[in-house]
This record gives sequence, C-alpha cells and structure tokens, in this order.
Amino acid sequence: MNHNSQHRTEISSAWREFITAFKSLLCPSRLLFILVLLVLFVIQVARSDDSGQSEARILNSKNSSTETVLYYTLRNHTGKQTVDDYYGDLRDSPHTGLCEVKISPTGYRSLTSHLPFYVYDMNKAVETIKEFPEEKFWQAFEQAAEASGTNKVVLFVHGYNINFVQGCSRSAIFQQTLDEHSRLLLFSWPSAGALVSYTRDEADIEWSQQSLETVIRKLMTIYGSKRLNIVAHSLGARGTVRVLQLIAREDDSKKINELVLLAPDIDADYFRSVFPDLKKIAHRISLYSSENDQPLRLSSEVHGSPRLGEAGENLLVLKGMDTIDVSISGGREVTGHLYHIYNDNVRIDIGRLLSDGEAAAMRPNMKTLEKDGLPYWMLLPAEE
Repeated sequence: MNHNSQHRTEISSAWREFITAFKSLLCPSRLLFILVLLVLFVIQVARSDDSGQSEARILNSKNSSTETVLYYTLRNHTGKQTVDDYYGDLRDSPHTGLCEVKISPTGYRSLTSHLPFYVYDMNKAVETIKEFPEEKFWQAFEQAAEASGTNKVVLFVHGYNINFVQGCSRSAIFQQTLDEHSRLLLFSWPSAGALVSYTRDEADIEWSQQSLETVIRKLMTIYGSKRLNIVAHSLGARGTVRVLQLIAREDDSKKINELVLLAPDIDADYFRSVFPDLKKIAHRISLYSSENDQPLRLSSEVHGSPRLGEAGENLLVLKGMDTIDVSISGGREVTGHLYHIYNDNVRIDIGRLLSDGEAAAMRPNMKTLEKDGLPYWMLLPAEE
C-alpha cells in the first residue's frame, strides 16, 4: 500500500470513529447536557466581552473588596506577564505565591432572586499575581501557625474545567465565607479549563496526586489534625480521596479536621470501599450532593456507574458521614455543578461548618431525613 492509500485509509477509519462517537451523543440526556454546555458557553463569551471601561468601573467600585488567595500550582509559566495568561494549562514543577482578587457587586442581586436562572451578581477581577520561592511560602505558613493556636488552614482543590485565574477568583469568593482565623490555600492543578477536555483533566488530576500528597503532608505537619480542613470539588475530590486513602493506609491516626467533598466526581462504589480508611484519619467527613448536577449526570453515563456527588436515587448515605442534599436549596446556576460558589445558601452553610465546626444537625435550614435507616440532611432554601 502506498503512502496516499494508507493516508486515505487512516482518514476513513478516523471518520468512522467520529461518526460512531457522534451517534452515541444523540441520546436525549446527552443532548440536554450539550444544550446546557452551549448556553454556558454563550454566557461565558458574553461576560468575557466586557470593555476596559467596564473593568475600570468594577475596580473603582466603592463597594468592592479585595481578597488575597495563596496558591500552590503545577501549571507552566507561559512567558507572558499579563494576569490572565501568566500561567498556562501544561504540567510543570510547583510554583507558589498569591493572587489578589477584587470582588464587586453588579447590582443584579435583587433581579437574580426573581429569575428562573442565575444571573452573576459579582464581578471578580484578578488584579495581581505575586510568585515567591517555595521555601519562603512554607515559612509563612509555619510562622502563622506558631503565632496563634487558633489559626486554621483550608486546602481547596478545584475541579474540572478551571483555568488558573478562574481558580483564584472562585477561591476568593469561597474565602469570604471563612472566619478571620482561617486561611485558604488553593491547590491549582493543570486543568485545561475547557468544557471538551474532560479526559485530559482526568489524566492531569491523576498526575498531580503526588504533589497534592506532598502539600497535604506538609500542612499536616504544620497545623496538626485539629486545624487542617480540606475542601475538594468535582475531579479535585477524586484526586484528594485517593491521596488520603494512601496516607491512611500508612498511618490511620487522625490527620485532618474537616474533609468536605463538593459535587465529587468519584465512583460511588469505589468511595464506599475506601470510606473506612478515610474515616480513620478525618474527624468529620461531609458530602454535598445535588440531583441537578448536569456534569455529574453525564460523567455517570460515560463511566457507567453513579457518581458520589449525585443525589436522588443515587444519594449515598454512610454511617459516620454527613450527607447534605442541596437539590432544593435555591440557586439556578446553569450546570448545577458550582453551587459552592454561586449559591449563597450553600456557601454560608459550608462557612458555618469550617469556621464554627457546627454539625449538620445544628446548622440552620437543615431538614433531617433518612435513607436505609441512616440520617442525612436536606438544605432548605433560606428564609427571606
């Protein structure tokens, strides 16, 4: 076979594979999810078209606030100096530093509450990225921990489809819910930040696990089991659980205070099997799940098994874990996957858990229900 014939054969084979994959997307549930992604894409494009004048108006708002987020990232330097492009989506050795995020209200909050969908009511502008050596980075944590026995750290591991700037800005919103004694640390693994890069993100969070283990062990040493909280979202929760399982099998003494899993994209059966290990090293484990989570619904179909973050008939309730169903708690963010950021009711509840250590049964707007004889909690809409 000559080169041209071989090339045509390869093209024909690739085309047949494409057609087969395309037909598999035509089932109703996947068509619905594709529609959701298209709507989300349009919203993102619309929001990215803000003019420089609009950006300046945001930064000069009298009602704005600035949050400083510490980060540990495995992303590459792009060689560019602009904030949006400073870090890329390729794998690299660790970089540490801080990003400063200006948060301003848009004035849409009163409108949002009367619409069937979510309207972003906060603008987030990453103003500054300051990188400094890893040795000084950890020294700062050690000094903070020694300065006060009440200081705590919240390690936040983001999920799928997040670039560096998105990770910083969303972490800044999340940090606002914490008390003055808590410092958030963003673990930014090299997610491609693209809707179509799910399988690549799966590979990248797996690759990042060794560095994530290094960070967790370092924080365990500095803060001890009573002052280290770990919050992980989506695919980030998958990597976090695998790392904690490895640590638990080496030493099953208590290592962390709160382990909070938000919309975790984890095989539910796998989690059930490793839960005994996790329970040994965490003082408390909390699971936030939703029946309205479209990315997890698609992930469940792709993998052929329920995801841990799904509610409804797939809701997982285990003895020794606080399961919180947020399906009816309000908030109308398009994908249903980012309720920890764009649902005030959920963010406030997580803040009470991390800052005050309140059990689910003691927190406001919680309704106690049962499944298989075990209690779980439904987070109700906040009273007007």
